[in-house]
Amino acid sequence: MTDAIENLPAATNTEASVELSQAATFRVPQYRRNIVPTNLVLSAADLKEFCQIVEKANERAQVIEYNNLNLAEFESPEAAKDRVQEFVRLEYNYGDSTGDSVQGLGIPNTDDHEFPDDLKTFYVSNSSYAQRAINVRPLNTVDAFLAFERPTLKIDLQTLPSNPTMNRSIINVSGRDEDWVISTADRLRSFLDKRKSFRPVIHGSGSYDYLVYLVFLPTVLWILHEDGTFLSEWLKRQSTFMNVVLGIYALLLSLLFARFLFQYLRWLFPPMEYYKRSRWSAYLHRALAGVIFSTLILNAIYDIVKVTVTSLLGG
Repeated sequence: MTDAIENLPAATNTEASVELSQAATFRVPQYRRNIVPTNLVLSAADLKEFCQIVEKANERAQVIEYNNLNLAEFESPEAAKDRVQEFVRLEYNYGDSTGDSVQGLGIPNTDDHEFPDDLKTFYVSNSSYAQRAINVRPLNTVDAFLAFERPTLKIDLQTLPSNPTMNRSIINVSGRDEDWVISTADRLRSFLDKRKSFRPVIHGSGSYDYLVYLVFLPTVLWILHEDGTFLSEWLKRQSTFMNVVLGIYALLLSLLFARFLFQYLRWLFPPMEYYKRSRWSAYLHRALAGVIFSTLILNAIYDIVKVTVTSLLGG
């Protein structure tokens, strides 16, 4: 991938910086809305629509910026308007799994065949270009960063599995105009809410502990009860010390396997998911995993209920 050459920002313009800064007496926004996107499934077309919403918000931000300018500093009102439209504009940047990235101005062409199938990060803002080109932040801004990285399958013993899944996605809406901030944030939130998708509770804090103690370990005990006759007979012939050592080792090994299964579930259902056109491969993968896990869990539940009912009736 290569940068869109015609869209790259020009060198810093000191004169333009002084002129545009007339609209910004205060550099700290008075109003702010933060949105944390999660449990979303977005396509390439959705990202384009998202940028269109930000573009419409930017058009209103340009009007507010123009109305706050000191027109006496410009040759004409048209020159002031052109200056605002030149610097208060959308900039995007996106990258794929290979590390390649594309940067440009306006709305990205997500329909292009070169738009990545394995999109990892997507950034769009109406403030970054002005900040870099003339070192001035517009009065009303949207900065959106969407991260589509899947949780890793590698087991890192220094990271607690009970911690929530890391999600770097964030949308910051800030500005001096309260109505603009509220309406822009509401439009973006409404767009995201329509694309919410069911995700298991595995991404929350403490979900690993519940999975291990309420699902995994009971399932392991059930398997040993059903098919552990040979193992039990073999352990009876070993010393007490060997039984203790093997028991501790088996427990640690089973917890390590549980950790891998947990991370696999998080990888299978990421908090933020992107697809370019079709999700059939993801559906098939999840369906196969669902059948396997459901079979094991349902069989374990059936046997537990059966033993419990038999014990009660027999008593």
